[in-house]
Amino acid sequence: MSDLIFYKDNGTAVLDPKTYVANWLKQNRNSELHIGCDSKVKGNTVKYSLSICMREVGAGVHEIYCSKTLPRHQDTYHRLWNEVNMVVSLAEQLADLAEINVHLDINQDPKYLSNRLLESSVGYIKSLGYNAIAKPDAWAASSSAHSRCQ
Repeated sequence: MSDLIFYKDNGTAVLDPKTYVANWLKQNRNSELHIGCDSKVKGNTVKYSLSICMREVGAGVHEIYCSKTLPRHQDTYHRLWNEVNMVVSLAEQLADLAEINVHLDINQDPKYLSNRLLESSVGYIKSLGYNAIAKPDAWAASSSAHSRCQ
């Protein structure tokens, strides 16, 4: 997270996202921590967006997000696996704050190309002790992060 700048919806930079999340979770005790990543190919680059979603049960979601542009990968699998690695890296940095729900932009439906990475991605995330959530239930990736990388 040191090379990433997170922002609130109003455009305010969050200089220390871990402390920000920790403070938010302390103030909102009945909360869950969800993180997700999505990407979009734009010419010879890929824009990746990460979202940290703090869900206060029964009251809604507060999020902070960041985006990073990298050179385009050779294929879809490398791009999707990069999403997995980025969200796992974020989870590792927030691991001591709360139970983490990692949302994957990978579909459970076999008719989608991303499904080929489902088993390995979910297994990897679960082996690290996080909850893994795939599409269509992965709203932190397919809605929150998705809207940031468009």
